[in-house]
Amino acid sequence: MYYVVVVGPAGSGKSHLVDAFGDWLEFNQLSVARVNLDPAAEWLPYEPDVDVRHYVEARSVMEKYKLGPNGALIASIDMLVNHVEIIRSEIESTRVNYVLIDTPGQMELFAFRDTGPYLLREIIGEHRAVTVFIVDAVFASNPRSLASSLLLALSTRLRLGLPQVNAISKADLLKPEQMESIEEQLNSPDTLYGVLVSGGC
Repeated sequence: MYYVVVVGPAGSGKSHLVDAFGDWLEFNQLSVARVNLDPAAEWLPYEPDVDVRHYVEARSVMEKYKLGPNGALIASIDMLVNHVEIIRSEIESTRVNYVLIDTPGQMELFAFRDTGPYLLREIIGEHRAVTVFIVDAVFASNPRSLASSLLLALSTRLRLGLPQVNAISKADLLKPEQMESIEEQLNSPDTLYGVLVSGGC
């Protein structure tokens, strides 16, 4: 089994990537399990094969403990530690080629607290895994935003400790010349630095 952990800021397209990538893998005759690791998800574009909301649901936690949205998500992720063994067993019982893990929308509450990396380590175990960090193309079209996204991607790589691929989502929303500019800045740090120091943002 190969694990693909999809992370990125809220609204970057994580769930849609899990949906589309899963469909593509199945089209190519590979078996897939889609895992929802977000206890606060209200709607998903795919039907999860494993769903942590069966064990902990953030809205219920919010109402029970009188917490705000972020507090409820933090508490919910912490509570998932009590269910990590059964979640891992549920995933492994699928015996698929690829496991696609959709992580919480508020990634800073997941990746930058100890519980998130711990959950991933316990779920993945000894299996091979990679992180895909999603950057919204519209957000990345601003050089300062692109630079901050790359720093966030690096921080995530260090926190999760997995090999990582950075990917641009929603590229179809930009003009070709905008994507070319992003690609140039990604391929040449000196170009990005030059744009930043010149104030061309």
